[in-house]
Formats: sequence, structure tokens, C-alpha cells
Amino acid sequence: MEKLIGLVGILTLFTVAFGLSNNRRLIPWRMVGTLLFVQVILALVILKIPGTSDFFFMVGKGINKLLDFANDGAVFALGKTLVFGEFFRPGSPGQQEFIFAIRIGFSIIFISGLASLGYYFGILPRLIKFMARFLVKLGLSGPEALSCSAAAFVGQVECQLLIKPYMKTLTRSELFTSMTAAMATISGSALVAYTSIGMPATPLIAASLMSAIGGIILAKIVCPETEQHKLQKMVDLNLPHEGVNAFDAAAHGVTAGTEIAIKVITMVAFAIGFMALANWAFGAGLSLFGLHAEIQDVLAYPFMPIAWLMGVPWHECFHVARLMAVELLFNEFVSYGELAPVIAGTGPYVLAAKTQLIATAALCGFAHLGSLGINIGGLGAMAPERRGEIAGMAFKSMMVANMATWLTATICGLVF
Repeated sequence: MEKLIGLVGILTLFTVAFGLSNNRRLIPWRMVGTLLFVQVILALVILKIPGTSDFFFMVGKGINKLLDFANDGAVFALGKTLVFGEFFRPGSPGQQEFIFAIRIGFSIIFISGLASLGYYFGILPRLIKFMARFLVKLGLSGPEALSCSAAAFVGQVECQLLIKPYMKTLTRSELFTSMTAAMATISGSALVAYTSIGMPATPLIAASLMSAIGGIILAKIVCPETEQHKLQKMVDLNLPHEGVNAFDAAAHGVTAGTEIAIKVITMVAFAIGFMALANWAFGAGLSLFGLHAEIQDVLAYPFMPIAWLMGVPWHECFHVARLMAVELLFNEFVSYGELAPVIAGTGPYVLAAKTQLIATAALCGFAHLGSLGINIGGLGAMAPERRGEIAGMAFKSMMVANMATWLTATICGLVF
């Protein structure tokens, strides 16, 4: 019965996307079917098939080990007491406290520096080129294939920078697909940041890779290509890298990582503070009628049927729906901050292992209201003459990106 519900969930997502399509006659169903098959295979390979799933489990452990190295650097710079928040009492062991700004900030900076080295030595470009060429063979143009491939590794604006010279001439479908895939995935630094707060790495890896494909699938249904004659099938795949040598490349990465870390820390602090302010005002209004609730509690109810269609048992749907509402209103950091203790068994409620996997995948993307400003500002700066067009499609792209993460979550639930 649970498998049947998941299949109905996938059919529902496709039906909604079909209803939103601006040209149903030109939907590339062959591409859609092929990429959906690839999504299922990815889920099996990463999560279920012995050997390959063990490999990705080891990748996840490797990511956790990288966090240890990042902490070593932070300890050297700031000292163990400040990094781990340890305080000692006579006759008692030290107690560790997670200090978000330090642990997350140094993790992002360290990974950004490593990623810059990966670009300098050609490791990441080879991987992105391989994925891009695969997508081109399925019918995507060179620019959108390159952007969508990079989305699973770098940020939502950074992956668009790779195709900046083409931004002015992209077709509407290419632009919509690139924006959707970028918001449906997470960057490598974000993956590390989520892992550092207690989220399991393997499901995050699966979700980000699968949702990049899911974003393409749903984007091509909602906004199929209508300008075939304009497509640029090939694109220069010599990805740029900064730095005259490895040390300079690492310095560029660390500088960029510092900027990202500051933005992440301050945006999360603002989101949590704003959530507290909004809930205070909302609670004050309800108290006049003798009621008590938070905004995310109320907004959870519209998401409950979606959670159920993804395969979540009904008695757990409220908790998952609440996390989905928080992610859309604020960001995935806040949602994962609540989910991580639940997975660790120290949260205020309990979720089954399958539900934990579905929730992890459903939240794994940059598809929230804050991303609208990031995309409009970032992409608008690359192509000022298309800023109005970008702004016009941003909200729809964000919602389709959310649907892509829900599609991924449903598939993960089916193969669990």
C-alpha cells in the first residue's frame, strides 16, 4: 500500500507539472522518461545496492573526516575552548557545546579552499564535464547541461557563472531549467555544513544528485523548449579556475568561502530571529482568542497531503510538513537544525527511519523565499537586460524546484 501511495505521489507531481506547462504539445517525454529512470537508478546505487551503497557510505564518512580536519584548523586559530565550547569542572568530564558560527563557518571555509584546489588541478571540471556531456546526449543544450551539472557541486549563482557568456542568449526554457536545477540542489559546502550539524551525508549526496535531475525533468514539462533553432548544442567546457598556482587557488577559495560563511551565518541568524519575531506577533494575536500556535504549525497543514503522497505515514505527516513549511519560509538550515536532533534520537518527537530519509531528501535544496532575491540579484547582474524576465519566472522556478525535491523524496521512499 505504501508503494502504491508513492507511485500516486509521483503521478500527482507530474500531473501538476503538466497542468502548469506553457506548451504541453512540445514536452520532451522521451527525455523525461529517461531521466526519471536515471533518478531511480541513482537512488538504488547510492542507497540500496550492496557495494555501491557502501562506497557512498564511505564517501559520507570521508566528509565527516573532512569536518574533523576543519575543526583542527579552527582549534589552532581560536583554541579548543572557543571552538568546542568546552568547560571543565573538577571531577567531571568536559562538556561539548555546538557553536554554530565557528563550526559551520570554518567547515565552509575549509571545503571552499579544497574545492578551489579541485578546480585548479582539474578534478571537479572533469567530473562536471562528464555529467554535462551525458545530459547533452539526452537533448539538453550545452549551456544548460553545464549549469545543471555544476548545480550539484557549487552554489545556485556560482553554477550560472559558468555560463555567464551565454546568459543573454539562453532560450526561456534553458534559463528556466538552469534556475530550477540550481534551486533544487545544494552546494558541496552546504552539504558539509548540514553534515556538521548532525545530518547523515549519504542521503544528502543522493538527494542533491537526484534533485538536479528532478529539476530538469519538471522544468522541461513546465517550460519545454519552443525555440529549437536557437539551441547551442555545444559549449566550451574549459571551466575557468582562479589562481596562478595551487597556493593562490587555495587563497581564492578561502576568500570566497569566508564570504559564503559570513552570509550563511548572518542569514541563518536573521531567519531564526525573524521566525521568533513573526511567531511572537502571531502568538500575541492568537492569545486574544485564547489560542496558541506558531506560524509553521499552521502552515504545516497544507503540506501534510504532500508529505503523505511522498510516502510518510499519516501520523508522522505533521512533523515533516512543518519542516517543509519552515524550509520554504526561511531556509533548509533551520529545518535541518530541527531534524538533525530527531535523527540522533534527541529531538522532541520520533520519526521512523524511512520518514527520516524522505524528510532529508524533501528539504535538500535552495528552494525557499530567500533564493528568489539571490537569483534575481545574481542572474540579473549577469544579464541586466533580462532582469525582468528572470524576476517574472523566479517564483514559479522556486516552486518547481520544491516539486523536484519532493519527487526525489518520493523515489527515495519507494526504494527504502
